[in-house]
Amino acid sequence: MKKWLSFLGIITCVFALTACGSSGTAKISGDAVDQSTEQQLVSVGEQLTTSIESMDKSDAEQLSEQQPALKSGLESWESAKEDIGDIKGFQNEYAVVNDNEYSVNIGIDGSDHDANVIWVLTMDQNTQEISSLTVNVSYSFGELMEQAALNTVLGMGTTFVVLIILAFLISLFKFIPALQASLSRKKEEPVPEPVDEPKEEAAEETAGEAVTDDGALIAVIAAAVAASEGHTTTDGFVVRSVRKTRKRF
Repeated sequence: MKKWLSFLGIITCVFALTACGSSGTAKISGDAVDQSTEQQLVSVGEQLTTSIESMDKSDAEQLSEQQPALKSGLESWESAKEDIGDIKGFQNEYAVVNDNEYSVNIGIDGSDHDANVIWVLTMDQNTQEISSLTVNVSYSFGELMEQAALNTVLGMGTTFVVLIILAFLISLFKFIPALQASLSRKKEEPVPEPVDEPKEEAAEETAGEAVTDDGALIAVIAAAVAASEGHTTTDGFVVRSVRKTRKRF
């Protein structure tokens, strides 16, 4: 039962807020002005509203450069005039004063939506200066609910997309230890030393030279023995080995 009461309370608040939004902007607070001054200010507000309604983009940019205070108001008007449509007339017009600043509300009867244009004017004797411009479009209950639903879907959709991306990134963390282990194994594996083949070839050449030198030594010894025996050749004997003696002569 409490849940149903809470739900009905929320629905009531939504309807109340929507009703306030659809009926237009709440009345501007301030001190009332005399009737002639109010009529003069309302006439000025109507002329200003008609002027910005007929402006194109280049004129609006030029005006915003001349009066920087109107820049945000003109941008608001540019975004709202498509929703307003054509201006069929004016309604709900009044003016109030606050510390020498006059706020003029000009209600627009638009072909698509109604709106309230609020001009803030600073009056000094016979001169007047525009301080700010505010445009509030009146939307129906269905349009407000549609905008609220769209904002909710966009907000929740963005949140879910970010959460999915984060979950995917977190799921990749399990591969980090295996990657680190693979990199550490590659660093620890010993690098095989290259085989120095030229050294082996040099050793073989040295052995060959040693054999060649022993053969030459044997031939010399054999020739010396043959000469000592009075032979001219070494055909009669063979030197089979040569040993180094330790005897000293």
